[in-house]
Amino acid sequence: MKAFIDAPLLIYLNTLVDSKDRILYENFYVEILTKYKPYTDVLVLDELIYISKKKYNIPYKVSVGFIESNVLPYVYVLSLSEDEYNYAVKILSEHSLKPSDALHLGAMMKNNITLIISEDKELDKISAIKRLWIS
Repeated sequence: MKAFIDAPLLIYLNTLVDSKDRILYENFYVEILTKYKPYTDVLVLDELIYISKKKYNIPYKVSVGFIESNVLPYVYVLSLSEDEYNYAVKILSEHSLKPSDALHLGAMMKNNITLIISEDKELDKISAIKRLWIS
């Protein structure tokens, strides 16, 4: 089964330094990589780099290194095009989500992905997908 990995999991993996907190997210990531065919999109990578710098002061170079060593070898990265945008516009007209979340959902819909790995509870109101997070 395909699964879309949203930014929060990757941000936590890139920024957490306390080993007690980090191990929970590392184990969850390994579980996702083992159980599912993982996907993300380029906008998630942008969010990862930007939020890691803005909120946690992680240098861009460190985040890019994290992506190259811990994401790209294991997760298929989807492109975003006009098709995904058109899906996103439809989603935005029906639900009040952040535009970036609507674009992620557009990428998911275009690629027949119905499971999203995200802590964002706002996504629960989208009946076409299921959200999975650390329990």
